[in-house]
Amino acid sequence: MESPLIKFLSFRICAALIAMALVPTVAIGQPAPQPDPGSVSMTAAENREVVLSLADVMRQRFAFEERGAAAAQEITVLEQSGVFQNARTAAELLSLIDTQIAPLVNDRHFRVRYMGPEVIATFSEAPPSAEEIAAYNDEVRLRGGEIPEVRWLAGNVGYLRINMFLDAEPSTEKLGAAMSMLADTGALIIDVRGAPGGEPAGVANVIGHLVAERTPTVRAHDRFDSSASRTFYAEPRSPGFANKPVFVLIDGGTGSGAEEFAYDLQAIKRATLVGATTYGAATPGGFRPLAAGFAAFIPMQVVTNTVTGGNWESIGVSPDIAVPSEEALARAHRLALEAILESAQGVPRAIAEEGLASLEP
Repeated sequence: MESPLIKFLSFRICAALIAMALVPTVAIGQPAPQPDPGSVSMTAAENREVVLSLADVMRQRFAFEERGAAAAQEITVLEQSGVFQNARTAAELLSLIDTQIAPLVNDRHFRVRYMGPEVIATFSEAPPSAEEIAAYNDEVRLRGGEIPEVRWLAGNVGYLRINMFLDAEPSTEKLGAAMSMLADTGALIIDVRGAPGGEPAGVANVIGHLVAERTPTVRAHDRFDSSASRTFYAEPRSPGFANKPVFVLIDGGTGSGAEEFAYDLQAIKRATLVGATTYGAATPGGFRPLAAGFAAFIPMQVVTNTVTGGNWESIGVSPDIAVPSEEALARAHRLALEAILESAQGVPRAIAEEGLASLEP
């Protein structure tokens, strides 16, 4: 059954209401599950149409004009050489695109997927209806705002896991509720290991709970639409954790918008990052339709941090304390308790000492 969000999400994609997400999943902000490309037969003519339509999209929509034009030219040359003509299935063509074209594009958000003509036909520039927006918000709500876990750890340390950074009212509500539950904790651990991404505005919403004053996060530049270029700000939110130690767990599966969250906090020295270097995908974009039921996720904006002037593309975000992903929570928990004990007195200190004593050596 087709998701009621398809038209809404297609609008977000095609109208370039840009989101940052690392991998195609069933999560909010992504297309519906795709058919099996291994069962879809392809002809030489269809292969040619797909590849040349990809070259056109790269030329017209890629975030970096010169790189997009150069990649489009190289893709065209490859197609003319016959590299793709013998692909017999959509899966074989996708494999060739991954090995022959992806290195030319050289951006970690770029990918091509087979979605089927029916899904591609739903891509639309038309704004979503009120009913479609309501369906979107309902699904965000039913997914818990993509905040699947909130709990206390020994010693009065708060733990919050975020799967996606969404700028949606239900997500903001769930975030506020989670933060309220943890308001009395002495330190906060936010886990974004394996989190594929989200939206810059969603990132700013979370950072708003961690800062005491209005704080710029990233600048998004759109060479196609100057009205879409903007600076995002984290507005202070209640309950606030501005005076409490914050630790962020990251790993190689932390991508895109989730990487921005870690990068932004590291840039303003507001959190300690624990874990492993992140994936390295910093250029947001959206799926653009190609020929024969294919679609390409094309990076379409350039995002830079307002403090560093740079981003994490291809290099990822490095942790302040490097440990294997599976050890990150235990290490951060100990660090959080030690941070609490630097200033805690009375009952808070006794609880933190009790928590520290309960940890494995």
